[in-house]
Amino acid sequence: MSGALTGAGRRPVILAWLFVCALVSLPYVRAATRPPAGRVFVGFFYYVDDAYNYLSFVQQAEDGAFLLRNKDISPPRPARLVNLEWWLVGRVSAAVGRRPALAYRLFGLAAALLLLAGVDRWLTAAGLPLAHRLPALLLVALGGGLGGALLTLGLRPLARSPDLYAGLFPFVELFANPHFVAGTGLLLWTLWAYHRARTWDGHLRAALLGTALGLVRPYDLALVAFVHSFVVLCTETPRAWLPRLVTLAGLLPVVLYDAWLFFASADFAVFSSRVFQFPPRSDFVWALGPAALLAASWWGRRGTGEQRTAALYLVGWAAAGALILAFRPLSFSLQFLAGIGLPLLALGALGLARLPPAATLAVAAALSVNAVVSLRLALADNPYWFVPAPRMAVAAALRPHCRAGDVVLSPPDIGLYAGGLTRCGAYVSHPATTSFEARAAEVRDFYARDAPAARTALLDRHCLSHVVLPGGAGDVPSAWLGPDTPFRRVAGAGQGPAAIEAYARAGGTACRIPR
Repeated sequence: MSGALTGAGRRPVILAWLFVCALVSLPYVRAATRPPAGRVFVGFFYYVDDAYNYLSFVQQAEDGAFLLRNKDISPPRPARLVNLEWWLVGRVSAAVGRRPALAYRLFGLAAALLLLAGVDRWLTAAGLPLAHRLPALLLVALGGGLGGALLTLGLRPLARSPDLYAGLFPFVELFANPHFVAGTGLLLWTLWAYHRARTWDGHLRAALLGTALGLVRPYDLALVAFVHSFVVLCTETPRAWLPRLVTLAGLLPVVLYDAWLFFASADFAVFSSRVFQFPPRSDFVWALGPAALLAASWWGRRGTGEQRTAALYLVGWAAAGALILAFRPLSFSLQFLAGIGLPLLALGALGLARLPPAATLAVAAALSVNAVVSLRLALADNPYWFVPAPRMAVAAALRPHCRAGDVVLSPPDIGLYAGGLTRCGAYVSHPATTSFEARAAEVRDFYARDAPAARTALLDRHCLSHVVLPGGAGDVPSAWLGPDTPFRRVAGAGQGPAAIEAYARAGGTACRIPR
C-alpha cells in the first residue's frame, strides 16, 4: 500500500484527475468565451448566491487580511472568521490579477487531486486490487443517482432531484462547488490520519488536519468524530476505546471556536434562518438508492482485518448519512450530506472487485447519467449564470470607490456581485441572511414608491455609503434623493434602458468597522 502513490502507482490517480478536470472544465471555458449577446458569465454554475458569498471573504484575503468578517452584516462588525480555503483562494486571486472566479477554479482543480488521492488511499487500504484502481476512481468520480435520468424523461423536476443540485456525489462537487471538494477531500485525509495514528506524531498530525478541516468546512468536522468513534467501537475491545477516542480531544479548540463563531455570535446568524429547507426524504430514494444498493455488494467480501477496518470507515460515513436522513437534527442538516455518495460508491467499487475491472467501468458508465445531464444543463444559456452585462459591470466598477466597511444599496443580485468583487458589503444580497426578507421589501419600496426624503432616510439610517440607480439620474441624483443629497455619480454601465449608475456618498460615512 505504501507504494500506491509512488512512481507508477500514481498513474491511476493522475489519469482519473486529468480526465475529470478536462470534463468539468469544458463548460467553464465555453461559458467564459461564448456568453449570449449582452450577457456575461458570472463564473459559477448552480450555486451562484453561495459562490459570491464565498467571494466576499476571498476579496478580503486578496487585500491581505487573514481574519475575515461577514460583509452582509450592517452596520459592520469586527473580523473574526478564519477560513483557510477562502484565505488561500484570495492569495491566488491576488497573484492572478484579482480574478477570484478563476482563482476558485484553479483551487477546485487542485482540491480535486486531493480528493481523488484520498479515495485511492482508502480503496487501496480496504483491499482493492491494483488493476481496479482506475475504474474504481472513475466510478466514484462520475457516479450518481437516478435524478438525471428521471429529469430527462420528464418524470421528476430538478427541484426534486437532490443528487443533481445538493452535492451528494463527488461529480457535482467537482463540477460546481470547490468548497465541497475541499471539505470532502480534507475529511478523507483527516479520517485517514486518525485511522493510522498510533504515536504522538500521528495524533498531532490528525489534530492538525482536523483543525484545518474545521477552519474550512466545519460541517465535515462533525463527521470525523462520528465516523472514527463508530469504527473504534466496532473494532476495538472496550479497554481500548478510551485511548483511541481520547485523541479526538485535539479537535476541541477548533470545535469551541466554530461553536462560538457560528452560534454564540451574531456574525453568522444565518444558521437560524428558515431558508434552509430539507428536501422530502422520498427524494433521496431516487438520489441515493442505486449507490446504496451497489454499496451492499461489499457485504461479505473477504479481506484481512486491516482491510475490513479501512472499509468500516466508509461504512461509518454512510451510517452517519443514514442517521441524518432519518432524524434531520438541525435546520441545516443537508450540509452534512455533501459527498455522502462517495462512501457508497467506494464500497460498491470494493464489491465489484470480485469481477473483472471492465465490470466496474460498465457500472461507472451506467451511473454517470447525472454527470452527462449536469454538463448538458451547464451548456444551456441559463440566465441564472449568464446575467446582463451592465449588472456585473457596475458592481465591478465600484472596486476603486469602495473602502472596507462601506455598504451599497442595490438590487440583491448586484449586491451579491459587489460583495464578491469589491471592498463594499451589500445591504441586501444573499437570500439566506436572516434579515433578507425585510430588507428586500425595503429595497423594493426604495426603487418603486418611496419619496426622495424616505430614500435618503433609509440611506442615512443604515450608514449606506453607495447606492445603485437606473441610468439617467445625472451626476447628482436629485430626482431620487433630493437636491441636497451628498451622493455623486462614480461609475456607470450599459446604455439606454439597460443603463445602471453607481453613486457614492461624498466624504464617506461615519460608520466604520469596530475593532
